[in-house]
Amino acid sequence: MKRLILKKWYKFQQKRAVKKFDSHWYIRFGWLDQPFSSLDQLNTLHEIHSPRKFTFADCFYAKHQDRHYIFFEEVDDQHPVGFLSVLEVFKDGTYSQPQPVLKLDSHLSYPCIFQVDQDWYMIPETCVNKTIELWKAVSFPYTWEKHSNLMEDIAAADTTPFYHEGMWYLFTSTRRNCKKFGDRLDVFYTKDILNPDWQEHPKNPVCKGKVEHRMAGKPFYSQGKLIRPSQDSLKRYGGQIKLNHITILSPTDYHEQCIENIQADWNSMDDGCHTIDVHDDFIVVDAIRLTPKTST
Repeated sequence: MKRLILKKWYKFQQKRAVKKFDSHWYIRFGWLDQPFSSLDQLNTLHEIHSPRKFTFADCFYAKHQDRHYIFFEEVDDQHPVGFLSVLEVFKDGTYSQPQPVLKLDSHLSYPCIFQVDQDWYMIPETCVNKTIELWKAVSFPYTWEKHSNLMEDIAAADTTPFYHEGMWYLFTSTRRNCKKFGDRLDVFYTKDILNPDWQEHPKNPVCKGKVEHRMAGKPFYSQGKLIRPSQDSLKRYGGQIKLNHITILSPTDYHEQCIENIQADWNSMDDGCHTIDVHDDFIVVDAIRLTPKTST
């Protein structure tokens, strides 16, 4: 009930802000001198903005043959539904021009990229098609082909795979018996993600609440703890990221507890963040930047 009341208050505040500010999603990235352990490590990252303040969001990192890439969702005036792009980043903070890698008539976002053996795969969000799709790199990073449908007839957002103790787990937000993505988190599991036999976790939904459980990136280890980032959209869509410590993950049980919140307080004009990808020596996170509207 408390979150519902706060949600209404934040929605009122958001309507007022829309009259004063324009906004756009952008990317922050950088290399880490030591593994991620403190939110202070997010304060001095490099920034990547769309030239015309369109959307650069849902960012994931890949290192391939000693080169560094960020995959992300892009939106522009020529293709107003999301499509997936990639750019190369360099240690001095510079980056190449974005190149589209997957552009369809329907919306795409959340290019969750991962490796199986030496091959690169991606699970983009394709919830408008009611599918969870697996794509494989034919020529990394620019050419991709569809490998298979992991699941069909399911409305699922921000699906994220994670390999743990001999099992592939699929974390996803579904619209089963809830109003919005993020109200619940579901888990499925299989031994082979390329030839899966998905089993629904008996604890589903493993998390349930008010727009706070949608995946915000891949699970990662920090100081020996398995961390699952999730979007907390109480304040606004993409208001902050919750870091949840997974204490139990097995085919029969699941438990997590929130241990920290990431708020976009590295810049006074940033109003939220909703995707983070953490690696041993690299981190990338998106954020929403407000800019005062100018009269014309």
